[in-house]
Amino acid sequence: MFKNKNDFEFTIFSFAVKLVNSIGLKNIRYFAKFLAALFYHVLRIRRDVVFKNLHAAFPFFDGKKLKDIAFNNYYSFALTFLEAMFIPKLMRKQLDEFVIAENIDVMQKAYNKGRGVILLTAHFGNWELGAASIGSQLNIPINVLAKPQRNPLVSEWMDNMRQTFGNKVTLLGTNVREIYKVLSNKGIVGIVGDQRGPREGGIRVKLFGQSTVTYPGTAAIALKLKTPIVVTITCRRPDYKYSCIFEEIELPENYNSSEEGITYINQKYMEILEKYVNLYPEQWFWMHNIWKY
Repeated sequence: MFKNKNDFEFTIFSFAVKLVNSIGLKNIRYFAKFLAALFYHVLRIRRDVVFKNLHAAFPFFDGKKLKDIAFNNYYSFALTFLEAMFIPKLMRKQLDEFVIAENIDVMQKAYNKGRGVILLTAHFGNWELGAASIGSQLNIPINVLAKPQRNPLVSEWMDNMRQTFGNKVTLLGTNVREIYKVLSNKGIVGIVGDQRGPREGGIRVKLFGQSTVTYPGTAAIALKLKTPIVVTITCRRPDYKYSCIFEEIELPENYNSSEEGITYINQKYMEILEKYVNLYPEQWFWMHNIWKY
């Protein structure tokens, strides 16, 4: 019946997408609660990493508060995953009402400089909805850097989902010349920048006072091309809509693409991220081992 493992997995995934769409956008909040309870209480997937990270970031919080944040973090991630399944079915008007771009003029001004824009985001709130809506509201396609999934059929579905409203997908590992080409042609490159970088060749910065490693490439390209960097965070609101907030990182005039300039930019990004994690701690992806080394 199935040609291989990938075909079987994608059949299950496709069934899940249809099921979620049949439940409805509002009702999936209850399904997300069920998934959160399953993965947090029963399967306990990556719970040790979540609590290790939360203790490092918030050593002054008591055990109950940390447990509340941890469970709500599983709920937030489950809801983000389920909401992404609706993106291909949304109308543009629905998307723009679902995601409110609070100060999109920051992004527009950066784009008007004519040097392209590096749009930095994070695994926060619903970054997939954020990227789709920003491209839609600006009416400018965002070239989203995305990591291929292990299953190529699922990966293709994810890429198509991300391109529903005109954005384009560029796979991580693509020759850096492609990124230079987009920016040189005054395009926008979207990057999720909060993943831990490599032990060798990474850039050391601080997040919640703890040392971590980030990738140097984004900042190096920005400094070389004088490309504006705008950070956007997509925050879930109490009414289950989202607010997209934009902050530009001013490029240091006295730095070139040296390690000093790269560290400055990466540290600024981490400071912006930390500010919003403090405001909405349950909405960041604590399951990633950001302080592994």
